[in-house]
Amino acid sequence: MSLVKARRSANLDVNAALYAICSTGRGRCWHCDRKLPSTEKAIEAGWDVQSVEGERVASIILVCPKCQRKRGKVGQKQFLPNLSPSVCDVVQ
Repeated sequence: MSLVKARRSANLDVNAALYAICSTGRGRCWHCDRKLPSTEKAIEAGWDVQSVEGERVASIILVCPKCQRKRGKVGQKQFLPNLSPSVCDVVQ
């Protein structure tokens, strides 16, 4: 996705967003495709909801705790351009 401009979570109510997404039973981590657990487990585990602004639209993505830790290790600058599934397994 080369159209990505920025990732933000500051203006999102993460718990409310997780509740809404968990209620559909369809959420998955953007990077590794891990299935989103129940609302309580997702909040407890530290799942994040982020807004990604692109040229055409803004999107909401889910990021699991494992991918957040990996992003912390490799750095935001290296992790951000790799917005594709399985990036966690590719970037060491």
